Amino acid sequence: MSADAPKRASAEATGLLLRLSYGSGQAVDSVLQAAINTFLLFYLTAVCGMSGSAAGSIFLVSLVVDALLDPFIGQLSDNWRSRWGRRLPFMATAILPMMIAAYLLFSVPANLPSAILYAYVLGLNVILRVSLSVFALPHSALTAELTSDYAERSVISMFRALFIVLGTAAILLPAFLLIFGAPNALQSPAAYPHFGMLTASLVACFGISCILGTFRRLIRLPLPDLNVGHAKAGFFAEVIQLFRNPSFVPLFIGAILVLVGQGATGALNLHAFRYFWQLPPPLIQLPLLLVPLGMLIGTAAAGPLLKRIEKRDGVIGAVAALSLYQSAAAIIVVTGMVMPGSIASIALVAFEGLLFGACGTVCFVCFYSAIADAVDEHDHLFGIRREALYAAALMIGAKAATGIGGFLAGLGLQLIGFSTPHDGGSATTVPAGVATGLGLLWGPCASIVMLLSIVFLKRYRVDRARHAQILIDLAARHQSAAPPSTPQPVIANS
Repeated sequence: MSADAPKRASAEATGLLLRLSYGSGQAVDSVLQAAINTFLLFYLTAVCGMSGSAAGSIFLVSLVVDALLDPFIGQLSDNWRSRWGRRLPFMATAILPMMIAAYLLFSVPANLPSAILYAYVLGLNVILRVSLSVFALPHSALTAELTSDYAERSVISMFRALFIVLGTAAILLPAFLLIFGAPNALQSPAAYPHFGMLTASLVACFGISCILGTFRRLIRLPLPDLNVGHAKAGFFAEVIQLFRNPSFVPLFIGAILVLVGQGATGALNLHAFRYFWQLPPPLIQLPLLLVPLGMLIGTAAAGPLLKRIEKRDGVIGAVAALSLYQSAAAIIVVTGMVMPGSIASIALVAFEGLLFGACGTVCFVCFYSAIADAVDEHDHLFGIRREALYAAALMIGAKAATGIGGFLAGLGLQLIGFSTPHDGGSATTVPAGVATGLGLLWGPCASIVMLLSIVFLKRYRVDRARHAQILIDLAARHQSAAPPSTPQPVIANS
């Protein structure tokens, strides 16, 4: 990257059209995350008959494979040079594999032997995860490249959050209202291929929209200078540099803990709504349909909120609010203060869906805006910009939501003795102890993991003042490194 890249990135305005086009790429991730987090564990355990531990291990193994590849993908994108820039080629290549894997993952052939079923689902999940990385890592890196302004990065992240809302609504609303709208359709194997086709179509629409809308701007972004000494550092040396950044480490660990807790909750939602909260079949989708509304509220609130507080404090407040409410709501039902299936319990879990969407969106805006600031600090400390490598690190945390979170959810189902109901899946088919275990897994257990993140997030140190000083120091360094102008020869008077 040329020395004045941060200055040029901030000098060129990010107008409304660019913000919308760039934000639409985030919907690719949100569509796939909503599809996997909401339906995959339920589909595998309650429809395909896979055990909770086997299904959970698929999430974990996929995460491990993807986590090993993500840093390589990030570094490759950071160093890529082409006439189309260093981000677009990766994003365009990833769309078709994502579409194919998303469709086939929800079209499991009937009566497969257990080993073949496991290999089929695992292989497709790995392809989907890796393809998503090839798209999402370069896309996420652009938050740091499009502007170096502290506040503008939050604005860009808010547009990304807006498309999380739109992408989540685009997959969940037709899923619950149309594809799974009929009684017991969630247990029907015939409904899921239609859901897979919907998922693949939305990936194509949002992905192509992002690429076409940002094309002209992205091909003008500066390419990396591979002759700079730091750019020649090996892959492992660059990864070690990430963990030598004192702001990156607490942000990374905090993000993983938050997203693992949210991922476990998301993977358990359908089980908990049906068997713990005992929502009537027409209302099972209510909390999930309120999530996009909560996300919209969180997107609107993030801007004014971050003008008053630091990004770190925004995450801490959102995590605390969501965790405490989720735990309290589950305990209220477990202790018998509110009966499952009652109007009061429906109100409790419906508000949780709203709060989950709002707090999750505030966390997203703060995390991705903060990681862009950490890229500047990395440049300040080591003299090299590594936007996609930082995005890869945070992306690993995001995938922990469906990897470690899904594994823990599946393991928890195994430990409490949950098994596939044999009577059409009515809410009374699981023993009372299993239903209570579901509530405790969904509420306090997931919340404890999220609350642990606060210990690490308090150590994140890049605030407004420090970021402003970092930019001043970088500008001074770039100015001193610029080659001096050639002096004009002095011609003596004859």
